[in-house]
Amino acid sequence: MSPIKKAPYRSQAGIIYDILRALYSEGEMPPTRITYYARLPYDRLKPMLRKLVEKGLVEEVHERKRVYYKITVKGYEALKELEKTKRLLEALGMRF
Repeated sequence: MSPIKKAPYRSQAGIIYDILRALYSEGEMPPTRITYYARLPYDRLKPMLRKLVEKGLVEEVHERKRVYYKITVKGYEALKELEKTKRLLEALGMRF
């Protein structure tokens, strides 16, 4: 029997990057769908989404008793900065 392989460590910035990238590439989506793209359990995603909404990077949209999230212009600008940082750190052999 082979041992269970643990997922590689991601920084909080890496998690935020994955959330913003998912919302940018896929558009508006409910939190349960974001969990798949961001590879993050729902209980860890909710506080991150709250923080992103507070900072104006993500917008909460209410439609027919459902909540969706979408990236804002400020969130898109942050995503671009995070992409630059990610490339730099990876070029230095560091994890993001």
